[in-house]
Amino acid sequence: MSEGKRKLGIVFASGASNRICCLIIYGATALAMGYDVRVHLVNEGLVAFKKEVLPRLSTDDVDLTTFPQYFKPYVETYLKNLKESISSGKVKDWYSWIKELKDLYKDSFKIYACPPAAQFYNVKKEDLADVVDDIKGAEAFLDEVYGGPILYIG
Repeated sequence: MSEGKRKLGIVFASGASNRICCLIIYGATALAMGYDVRVHLVNEGLVAFKKEVLPRLSTDDVDLTTFPQYFKPYVETYLKNLKESISSGKVKDWYSWIKELKDLYKDSFKIYACPPAAQFYNVKKEDLADVVDDIKGAEAFLDEVYGGPILYIG
């Protein structure tokens, strides 16, 4: 990370499409404001970034995302509206948006997978989408975002 730059850490623990939206909105806003942003994928957040999952999170049905049953009608509405917005070109799908941020902000935006999560979910680096930079532990993540806020999205 660049010395003197503001930093934002995001611990991403969810596999839900509507949580990835939060990751992108806060991450993109911080990047546009000149922050360095680091994302640490843990638990289902790691699974969400698998090659075969991430591209589907904004286009598949409600069964691909996780939530308490009470919220099912709301999540179904969210996904319906998201699909319509993507189809009409109003917004990009989550995978394309993340790829664009990675291309635009290069070293200022890094995404890391948590080693224990990778081990426990049996996910290897080659199983992850190309937007994931590396598998790094909590100590490396915390060192890179030292002095900045850390958001937890679960």
